[in-house]
Amino acid sequence: MESWGGFKGLEDDDPIPDFRVHLATIRDRLPTDLLALQESISLHDSKIREISLKTDSKLLEIRLEGTDGKVGLRHFCLRYEGLISFRSTADPKIALGGPHGYGDLGYDEADITAEGHFEHRILFSTGIEFQIIFLVSSYRGETSLNRPLFRNR
Repeated sequence: MESWGGFKGLEDDDPIPDFRVHLATIRDRLPTDLLALQESISLHDSKIREISLKTDSKLLEIRLEGTDGKVGLRHFCLRYEGLISFRSTADPKIALGGPHGYGDLGYDEADITAEGHFEHRILFSTGIEFQIIFLVSSYRGETSLNRPLFRNR
């Protein structure tokens, strides 16, 4: 969080190179959609518009709104099926200035737990972090006109 907030230079504390090395070791085991979020689709600076948790069907959906600087406003839907756990923590001591609520999505990482489940960690500018452990994921991105740009289910 310190490097993201500009408290240290990225050259001193950038987590991305280490994560890229780790991602290369697990990329063949990740679901296609989750891998796409790590390699080709940026959620950076997106804002949460809705979180829907359906405990009976073990389904979590997170709807975001953001832009990639090319297409304009985009709507994203992250869908986690076979939800095992959803954890949200907050550390106001590391929060950055910015929008209210969850703030801007700053950084996310995909991983595989020791038990072989998929994990997606998401960090927001407010110091809130999500840890989502699940069995299956899908991603849908749409323009502001709600035309699908990418879909893989």
